[in-house]
Amino acid sequence: MKRLFILLCLSLYAWPVLAQEELRVGVELQPYQPYSDVQNGEYRGYARDLLDAFAEEYGYHFVYTPLPVRRLLSDFLSGRVDLKFPDHPQWNANQKAGHDIHYSQPAAPYIDGILLKPNYLGLGKGHIRLLGTQNGFTPWPYLADVRSGRIRLIQANQIDSLLRMAVSDRVDAVYLNPQVVAHQLRKMRLPADILVFDPELDHVRDHYYLSSINHPQVIAAFDRFLQERAELVAALRLRHGL
Repeated sequence: MKRLFILLCLSLYAWPVLAQEELRVGVELQPYQPYSDVQNGEYRGYARDLLDAFAEEYGYHFVYTPLPVRRLLSDFLSGRVDLKFPDHPQWNANQKAGHDIHYSQPAAPYIDGILLKPNYLGLGKGHIRLLGTQNGFTPWPYLADVRSGRIRLIQANQIDSLLRMAVSDRVDAVYLNPQVVAHQLRKMRLPADILVFDPELDHVRDHYYLSSINHPQVIAAFDRFLQERAELVAALRLRHGL
């Protein structure tokens, strides 16, 4: 009985330490497969599999909190979520000013660029007057054209709405991720080549990052995971078509 009492006391003493391992991960509510999606309140996709694998190996308990893009940034900066994915040092630089944000090593590669109907391929930037993109996106290579008024930016919450606009010529092109577009076209049961990526037009090749303000040790551990478990990370990317 004495031994049982000691074990019980030790368990109660250890509980606050275990509770500290629970971290809230702020993620985007909008569908963005194969990177991420939220179905019936459950976060899914490559990002979920990657973060779950890291959490399991390092003993963290992640609670995923899907939020609209603008709300996600606000909750992250105010500390209502502990980690943010995806993130990038260039995103929302003005709002982030004054916050000491820690970014991981690159966690997921991406391309953002122009997709349009095949008959417009090769016509150059001059063809684009109306450009569609998702709410929260910044078409960095075309920002000067948007600010000057040469290109008018049309934004929508849903990617399928943007793709229908491009197919029906209500916009001249969309600025999105080609892999995300390919996934969405399959889901919409539309031909894979109904919209094509134009590699000759300006585009961005970069990576998404995991970030945190108050938990730099988690970011450091995630970096070690990316390096030491590179084969696992590569397998996850292959599984999700990245």
